[in-house]
Amino acid sequence: METEILKYILDNQGAVITSDLLFNLCNTSTLSEIICNNDKFKTCLFNGTPKVVVRSPVKLCWRKDCPGCGGLHLCKSFLLTESCQFTYTRRGCIFSHDLHSGHNEIILTKFGLETLSRAQLCLLLLQSNNNLLPPICHNYNNRNGCEDTSCTRLHICEKFLNSDCSCFRTHDFLAPQPLKLLQDKRIPACMIRSLKCVYANKQALWLADKLNSRRNVNTTRLQATTYPTSSSAAFQRSSSKQQKTCIIA
Repeated sequence: METEILKYILDNQGAVITSDLLFNLCNTSTLSEIICNNDKFKTCLFNGTPKVVVRSPVKLCWRKDCPGCGGLHLCKSFLLTESCQFTYTRRGCIFSHDLHSGHNEIILTKFGLETLSRAQLCLLLLQSNNNLLPPICHNYNNRNGCEDTSCTRLHICEKFLNSDCSCFRTHDFLAPQPLKLLQDKRIPACMIRSLKCVYANKQALWLADKLNSRRNVNTTRLQATTYPTSSSAAFQRSSSKQQKTCIIA
């Protein structure tokens, strides 16, 4: 069932409303158990609507002659489009075009991704891996905007990712600044128009992780103030005994 849920979400732009999963795939208890016990799935809010977003720690290896690592040995262009411009050159492409090579099969199986298609794996890695796509510029989305003329982050409106927006900021990934950065990352033109959902999912994952981090910090602080350390507790017991002794005396 875990694999079915993963594939269903990836076939629906990488994020699915929770109620859709319950209606189409499984009951509440099964879904809750799978999501709570698996790092592939993260419940996020999109304008107040709960959705399950998928992600993975799997990355592409960028080393030319890697002796063996925990990343996929796969050409980025092949991952994105199932084709590569260097295939037809004299030297050919230096990276593998075999998704199911012996090394890659081990990595994919380890993370439960061995049955994914190239397109499904591509979407999963795009919204999970920060090295495949340029990030969105937060300064650009602040009141004063971004003044860096050589900024390497996308000048795209963040509100536009999850809703309609008519502000003065850019709402088009094909605008000159974002288009250049995406081309520098070798993102093919056929994929650029569909990146809105990918970036929306990346933003939702980032916000969810940030919220969880704050909760963990608050929980740690609460425990520190509620439950004294062993040395503090021992001191309090010792002080209490001294007080009782004094009173008895």
